[in-house]
Amino acid sequence: MSQVIAALNRDHANITKLLKIIESEILAIAVGKAPDYPMMRDIMRYMAQHSDRFHHPKEDLIIAQLLKCDSVIRADVESIIEEHVSIRLAGLEFSGLLGAPGIDSVDVREQLGACGFAYIRALREHMLKEEKQLFPLALEVLTHKEWEFIDGALDAIDDPLFDEMNADDYRRLYRLLAERTEVCA
Repeated sequence: MSQVIAALNRDHANITKLLKIIESEILAIAVGKAPDYPMMRDIMRYMAQHSDRFHHPKEDLIIAQLLKCDSVIRADVESIIEEHVSIRLAGLEFSGLLGAPGIDSVDVREQLGACGFAYIRALREHMLKEEKQLFPLALEVLTHKEWEFIDGALDAIDDPLFDEMNADDYRRLYRLLAERTEVCA
């Protein structure tokens, strides 16, 4: 398996953990409990920064190679690109609501819940599509030489949250995640 595919699968597993936390916080809202808004904002900041700086550049290398293929493959790959844009916009909308004035009002909380669940659902469906369609397609279609190019184009990129040396910006989130993981284990 390509180093890039393995890294992308790890990213997806880590993103899934974060989505579960956001989902549990949104469910807390639904039952009238106070969610941890700062943590949700930290997660969404990480999601945006990580996707733009670390995750999507890996996928873009694969996509660039696949776009050179026949038109049937191009259509499938272009739909993945479109989903990246729509998920990014959904994430920005959800993040915006997390910082909205009157966040504890009933209307904003309902909107936050609906928007958050829509974001989570879209991202989960997208990752599943990549794992079940895009990655296997790439492994089947791309040549050894193309994989060498893709793997060689990326230096080892440490994830600022999940890798050993987590950045200062994410230390609080890392601690919270570690505490929740211990509780869930």
